[in-house]
Amino acid sequence: MLKIDPYSIWWWGYLHSNGQLQLKRWFGDIEDYTGDCENNDFVVKVVKPFMAPDRDYAMRELEARIK
Repeated sequence: MLKIDPYSIWWWGYLHSNGQLQLKRWFGDIEDYTGDCENNDFVVKVVKPFMAPDRDYAMRELEARIK
């Protein structure tokens, strides 16, 4: 189980079937990146939650993890 630091900014994301990356803030609900994405034809690949200080850094991290 992930331990959440309440002072950190957490993100998760996925590769959409249209080729776009979707970056989302994560607030601790595991269902966000599991149940909501399973059997969803629009979701190609999911990246589990990770910490990043801001949106720009998080997007670069998501891009690196999708590859």
